[in-house]
Amino acid sequence: MAELKYSKLITKNREHRHSDWVSKVPRDPEGGKILTWVDGDVIPGAFYYESFMAIKPTLEGSFNDPPHIHDDWDEVIGIYGTNPADPYNLGGEVQITLGDEVHSITESCAIFVPRGLQHCPLVIKKVSTPIILVTTGASRNYIQRLPEDWEKSLG
Repeated sequence: MAELKYSKLITKNREHRHSDWVSKVPRDPEGGKILTWVDGDVIPGAFYYESFMAIKPTLEGSFNDPPHIHDDWDEVIGIYGTNPADPYNLGGEVQITLGDEVHSITESCAIFVPRGLQHCPLVIKKVSTPIILVTTGASRNYIQRLPEDWEKSLG
């Protein structure tokens, strides 16, 4: 059977494409899973998009994402509960820093992060039902700048 014309636009890619900071952060491999990762390297012409399912809280003294800045692109972060009977209840708690403010998220939401705003760390504090995190931005590739003292965020 011949491949369909637009099959190349569908991906199940789950390869993590963040910077080398990942190897410096203690992580629980059972804490969650990347569901999909798309960017211009995965599908030529695509913009950055990632989806992640959190199953357990982030390890103590760790984070899911370090403090960072996107100098050239805006980002949207979606955080969603998965209980079909109560989809607005996050079924847990996610903590995210925006600028110098720490926000505790307990309801499904979308967060707009304008370019240049330092954001994160992002920490999964509590999980009673899986939490879906989605991030996207109009950048062909995920590009972030870590502040010089980012490692101070590690507990």
